This record gives sequence, structure tokens and C-alpha cells, in this order.
Amino acid sequence: MNAFTLRGLSKAALRAALILAILLIGQTGFRVEAQAQSSVYFPETGHNVEGEFLTFFNQHGGLKIFGYPITEGFNREGRWVQYFQKVRMELHPENPLPYRVQLGLLGDELGYRQAPSPQQVANDQSHQYFPETGHTVAYAFLNFYNLNGGLDVFGYPISDFTTSADGWIVQYFQRARMEWHPELSGDQRVALTDLGSVHFDVAGLNPDLKKPVAAKAAGFDPSQITFLKVSATVKVPITGQSGLQTLYVRVSDQHGNPIRNAFVLVTVHYPAGDLTFTMPATDEHGSTLYAFSIDGSRPGQIVVITVLAGYLNLPMVTTETSFMVWF
Repeated sequence: MNAFTLRGLSKAALRAALILAILLIGQTGFRVEAQAQSSVYFPETGHNVEGEFLTFFNQHGGLKIFGYPITEGFNREGRWVQYFQKVRMELHPENPLPYRVQLGLLGDELGYRQAPSPQQVANDQSHQYFPETGHTVAYAFLNFYNLNGGLDVFGYPISDFTTSADGWIVQYFQRARMEWHPELSGDQRVALTDLGSVHFDVAGLNPDLKKPVAAKAAGFDPSQITFLKVSATVKVPITGQSGLQTLYVRVSDQHGNPIRNAFVLVTVHYPAGDLTFTMPATDEHGSTLYAFSIDGSRPGQIVVITVLAGYLNLPMVTTETSFMVWF
């Protein structure tokens, strides 16, 4: 979620900035969505992978790097995510391509970060020192790191290689843990721990998210969508001068069917200046939500919210909602 303020700009300048943002989005993210609408079902765990998550899965190593999906995509703390055995994928629609799909920092979130090494190792073909975290990746782990996505997939190392309690040589990264298995052959000797499964279990998430589901119908044809509909409402129609307000938006097609992964751009018109932000992509229900701060309004002031929604190369649609500051 990306929130930024546009204080002090004229209405004409603000309008130009919003139009430019919309055009850029239309030239990047929407076109990729059109290419990534297929869905793949994994009967081994009973879950689907689709859209941009499927594109990322296919382009960055598939089962070897991510394992099987253990949930469907779902909204976690305002972010669309999906858990796999080894990773958590996150959708960041506010980012430019190709950084809209990111992997969760599970190594850090699980507390595996260690203090920087006291001595820097010189870089050569077998060693690479990362000053950002003060750790070195070496030998087979470095080769695996470089061949399978490097920083984008694994993040920075957050430990040096060490021996785990079960006797394996391991190394922790921001997004992964590598394991050395000398009993195996060839490129199977380096494997990744199932950090996605570990994190899901310790994070206290609803276990029903892991329950198998049916395969999603194939053959979705976005060309059958002729126009969009968008609706918006706020959680609290009358508020105080401070605190949080939550905006709910739903995007559907001409028949009222929900649109997943629609882009939503919002402008909150405060007396002191406009607040503009990108909401998370819509979920399977066509819905998204975002909480923002109430700012700079006096009692009796009506705050108008403008919502712009888009999907693929369809024309953007707009709606408005509002709330009143009263106390």
C-alpha cells in the first residue's frame, strides 16, 4: 500500500499528476494482468495459484524454490498474500513492474537474524560478502543463490553458514533458509527449508485457510468484460477530528460479477490538501479496504473521497463517497 500527500499543488497540477499515474499503470501492471489470468491447481495440497503469483512462480523456479501452495490467496493485514511451503508471496500493486510480487521476509520475521560477522571475507569466485547485513555467502550456497534469483528471491544473508540442531549445514536469508544435504547428488544437495509452513503455523493464522479447495474454472476471458462498476463506502460516516477512517471499495463487471486484482486509486480531499494513495488490489470478492488518518478538518467539515478504479485496458471508472467531521 502506498500513501503519499500532494500538499500545496493546484487542482490542475493534481489532476495532471493523477492522470500521469493512471497512464503509467495502464501501460504496465494491467497488461501483465491480462497475460497472467490462467490458474493452476495443485492436487498435492488442494490449492490454486493464479494471476501474478502464478507468473512469478513460473518465472522464478517453481516447486524447487517455492514448494506447493498451502493456501489460496487471501487478505492479510491489508495485503493480498499466498502461502507456499517455502515462502509467502505478497502483491504490492503500488510498485512498478517487475516488483509487484515480493516474497515475505520470513527469515527476519521468524527471528533468525544474527549479529554481523566480526571479520569481512574477501570476495572471490567462492565467496561474496554483503556489507548490508555483514554476512558472507560461500561455496554451494553462493552458487545456488546466484542461479536461482539472488537478492530478489532470497534477500540478503542474515547469518553465516552454521550447523543446525539436526546436524545440517544451513544459512539464513531474509526470505529463506538454505540446507546442505551431502547425502544427495548434484543440484539436489542444496534445498530450502519449508519456512512458509513454519511461519503460517507460528503466526496464529486461521487453520481453515489450509483446507483444500476445488480447482478454479479455466478459461476466464477478460475480453468479455465491457465496462466496470465501482462502489465505495466508509466505516464511520461521522467522525472526530483525529483517528482513523476505513474506506471500503468494490469493483465488478457489467453484470455485477466481482473483479479480482483491479487497481484502485483514491484521493481524500482535506482542507489542508489532498491525500492520495493506492489501495491493495481487489480480492476474489472484488473488494479492498484501506485505513487512513483523519487530518486537518474542523467540526462540520464534509470530507469528500474520490475513487478511481481500473482493470486491464478498460476505461477507468470513478465514484465518490464522504464523511463528516463533527467532534
